[in-house]
Amino acid sequence: MDIVIDEKFTSDEYTIIAVSGRLSGANAPEFKNRIREIIKAGKIRIILDMSGVTFVDSSGLSALISGLKYAREAGGFLRLAALQDQASKIIKLMLLDRVFEIYKDIDEAVRS
Repeated sequence: MDIVIDEKFTSDEYTIIAVSGRLSGANAPEFKNRIREIIKAGKIRIILDMSGVTFVDSSGLSALISGLKYAREAGGFLRLAALQDQASKIIKLMLLDRVFEIYKDIDEAVRS
């Protein structure tokens, strides 16, 4: 399954992007480029709804880190919300839960 990146909502304060599918080496460059385009368009405060992501590998993690870097360089943020078990486990295993702001759901990510 390919990765699907869908801008769900944009306000003056943040943009919610729903991500679904497998975030892997096959589509990590596409994901990274799409996040970069969104940030270049001025949407620098991003919340990724990860509830539809079924798998993340090392290339997917690298793409997420790149997205975080782009957002921070632009003066914004990239938050992860609603991680599924596999993605949550690999992020914790790689200690990236110390790098990313991670929230149990979109509402919690918006409120913080």
